[in-house]
Amino acid sequence: MRWLLLSLACLLPFHASAQRARELPAVRLDPPPVIDGIVEAQEWASAASSKGFVDRFSERLIAEFNTFIYAGYTEEGAYFAIVAHDPNPGLIRATEYRREGNVSADDSVSVQLNPFGTLEGQDWNTFTVNPRGATQARFAGGRATKREWQGEWLALARTTDTGWEAEFFIPWRILRVPGEGKHTMTLNFERRVPRAQLELQWSSLGPERLPENTGRWVGVELPRVPQPHIFQLLPFVVASMHDDKGASVHSGVDGRMPLSRGLTGLLTINPDFENIENAVVGIDFSRFERLADETRPFFTEGEEFFRFGGTSVRMFAPQRIGQIDAGLKAFGKISTESSVSALFTQRFGREEAAVLRYQRVWGANAELTFGYVLSDKDDVRNHSFGVDGRYRLSQQWSLNGWFAATDDSDKGNGYRSNVSFSYRTGGLTVGAGWQRVDSEFLPRLGFAPRRGFEGVEAFGFYRKSYDSGALAQVEANLFANSRNDVETGGLFEKSVSGSVKASFRKGPRVELGHNNSAFPALADRRTNVAVRYPIDDPIRNGAIEYAFGTVDAMRYEEIRMSARWRFLWGLSASASLQFVSLAGDMDAQHVFDVSYELSEFQSVSGRAIFRDGEWNVYATYRFSGDFGPEYFVIIGDPNARTFRSRIALKVVLPFDLILN
Repeated sequence: MRWLLLSLACLLPFHASAQRARELPAVRLDPPPVIDGIVEAQEWASAASSKGFVDRFSERLIAEFNTFIYAGYTEEGAYFAIVAHDPNPGLIRATEYRREGNVSADDSVSVQLNPFGTLEGQDWNTFTVNPRGATQARFAGGRATKREWQGEWLALARTTDTGWEAEFFIPWRILRVPGEGKHTMTLNFERRVPRAQLELQWSSLGPERLPENTGRWVGVELPRVPQPHIFQLLPFVVASMHDDKGASVHSGVDGRMPLSRGLTGLLTINPDFENIENAVVGIDFSRFERLADETRPFFTEGEEFFRFGGTSVRMFAPQRIGQIDAGLKAFGKISTESSVSALFTQRFGREEAAVLRYQRVWGANAELTFGYVLSDKDDVRNHSFGVDGRYRLSQQWSLNGWFAATDDSDKGNGYRSNVSFSYRTGGLTVGAGWQRVDSEFLPRLGFAPRRGFEGVEAFGFYRKSYDSGALAQVEANLFANSRNDVETGGLFEKSVSGSVKASFRKGPRVELGHNNSAFPALADRRTNVAVRYPIDDPIRNGAIEYAFGTVDAMRYEEIRMSARWRFLWGLSASASLQFVSLAGDMDAQHVFDVSYELSEFQSVSGRAIFRDGEWNVYATYRFSGDFGPEYFVIIGDPNARTFRSRIALKVVLPFDLILN
């Protein structure tokens, strides 16, 4: 018995590792299968096949959700089929039906494809479908959702007596691809089963999430993919009527053109930022500045190619740029190992901005990024430079370094340097680092909320998942720092914070957190408790959070409540209520959203925001998401502090300008 147990113990890590870095041979299909959502054996008989998806965290095979894949390619593109067995087909979720809808609440399968074969996250394309045929796509580097700009790809699915199945066709021409010839691409498949809180992978990255463990598609013979010089244009006109400004007409154009197999160029002239709904920042107390997420398409497309500086400092944050008159950007791959990006915006006579970035990677082990940002506004000129480096000493140990400098015509020169290491094994990650940020360090188009300090920090994170039983996942994290003022040598900040989260398979997620922070002559202590139910449904849930403590010896309390519900007949509603009390003074912010889907491409929606005794309400009608013209009607102003009596009609008329 002892020898048997020892043998089984030896087999377990071997079994897990056998599911990592899996390979699939590339097979040319002739003829290709018909993509109709019905996986017929004779159509896929010549394709490469595989099975054996494992849980993302435990790496255990989940027999009751056995999953099969088929893969092949032609001169035109890549073909995939996935057969997903389910022990209870009647419980399969498929609520979404739209293209580019939110399928996160549904059962889904995804194809993750990187034609360049690299291990960088910005090079991956992900194509997802649910059992009802609703699709989502995430293109390498980011891409606007306009259908003409995404390109046409196809995924269809259906439920069966034993589960469900799906078929994909992804044309080479809609992807950034290397040159013609034989290539090894990186490839993976994922399956989500929300009701069981399972995330299954064909090639497991392991608990450490090591990118080299992803799968490989070996021997894909890429044809010469034609790159016609087509300038895709989205001219628009906005006619509006204001109660205080009268009638006005605003027109502009957005454009997109592939510059090469790996590079994309964008143009915008007189963009319509006014009618794009901005993200809303909460009113909970913070000693340091926070930024809302960027939502404007010109800046979000390809945004991953413009990131550098790390997490505590962002050298470029497009939220710093307001309205512009014109903008140009280009981004993408110039080789398998290298990527570049450039951006230029202009508000004539007032402001100009520029960003340049170059990145070089060496497999999964090393990465080097150089970046430069220019800001010229209100007679203040700012140059920001940054270098990011990452080197993996082994599978467990990593070393990261950042250096940046700013030259500001008003504040002078400033520097920032940061070095850290981390150790990762299983679900545990620990690390420590040292950082210095000068008081004069000021990236005006970046985000550096804490400046004028130097000190050390340490962190730890642990996650344990269970693929069966009542408990689905446990997470815990701990963060501590000790920082001194660079000018006085005295205390700048000293803090310890930690949290624990427990997610139950058929119930809530419960979170408990605490933070202790000390500043010169100040101290903050806050504890928060949060419950979200149910955890397995992101579009039908409710949450409540209570935080309490002291801020500068003053009593602090905060209550957040939120709920969202999507009805099967097309109505969706959500509400977020926030109350903050500091030393007895009460502030509140409430956000209400509602939308109704008239069809796959038509909807009406509205938002109401109440904060600090002020309120704003607006409503929209949209006809968009398909090929061809798009129409929008906006009543009110999406981003005004208070309600504005305003109505606007926006029309977008896409067309292609063929240059050769």
